[in-house]
Amino acid sequence: MSIPTLQKYHKESYPYIAPSRPEISQSGRTVVVAGASTGIGFAIARAFVDAGSKRVILLGRRQNVVEDAASKLNTSGNNVAEGRVADMADGDSINKLWSDLQAEGIYVDVLVLSAAAMGKSVPILEGGSGSTWADYETNVRGPLNMTERFYKQTTGQGQKFLVNVSTIAIYMWTTMGPERPTYGLTKAAGTALVQQIAKDTSSDDMQIVSFHPGGVLTEASRNVGYNENMGIRFDDENLPGHFAVWAASKEAAFLHGRFVWANWDMEEIKNGPVGERIQSDEHYLKVGIEGLTEKTGGAQF
Repeated sequence: MSIPTLQKYHKESYPYIAPSRPEISQSGRTVVVAGASTGIGFAIARAFVDAGSKRVILLGRRQNVVEDAASKLNTSGNNVAEGRVADMADGDSINKLWSDLQAEGIYVDVLVLSAAAMGKSVPILEGGSGSTWADYETNVRGPLNMTERFYKQTTGQGQKFLVNVSTIAIYMWTTMGPERPTYGLTKAAGTALVQQIAKDTSSDDMQIVSFHPGGVLTEASRNVGYNENMGIRFDDENLPGHFAVWAASKEAAFLHGRFVWANWDMEEIKNGPVGERIQSDEHYLKVGIEGLTEKTGGAQF
């Protein structure tokens, strides 16, 4: 469920997060989008192209697929988008990507972590430790490797923006994808990971925002059984696409280290009771234990 105090709920993009807004322009920036061949990742890459980015690098595991995706974004002849191979589960693949970028003198301003392993549709102990750990490799270790290389770039300087595509499955254990237990489990760990990094990093150095992209009918969701005939009104893919652009702007600095939904109205979040709560409670909208607050944890001192 959404936050009860919120009055607005978006299923499509809206003017405040539109890539055409000058206040969230990505002009002059180089953007890397992991998992950008299809679905939400592709919509995010497209939004950054629309926001005026200098270069948008789409990452995928299959060379021909990711190159085809990039070519679809270069229809106007601007040649802003390019496809490169990188497998989030393969540390050597990630290291090669960043070594190549460094050798080419490319400084990345924005990193979007959109790649994910959905996990098997079996209980953890039936799937086995190897299968579970493989999902950790993609959803936790991969984002860590990407974030570390992003943060430690030596090819330039300037504020960096990390946008982490998370999911409500990190806390809605019994209602969102319970048949795929490692998905929510590993995505929760990945979100907690970037949350901890944000705690130790100034937003002026590297701003970090995690978000639930909404219920978009993507290729991945079709592969796990979702379709148009389920009576569900799916969200438009431009909603998370445009939200990611907004999250990579200074307007989103107040959400550094937090988790939000793309469906929420960001003007209402920033200027209403939720924004006030964010300012007064450093643990609000962060990964934790439902019913317990990090302020005391229930302990008596």
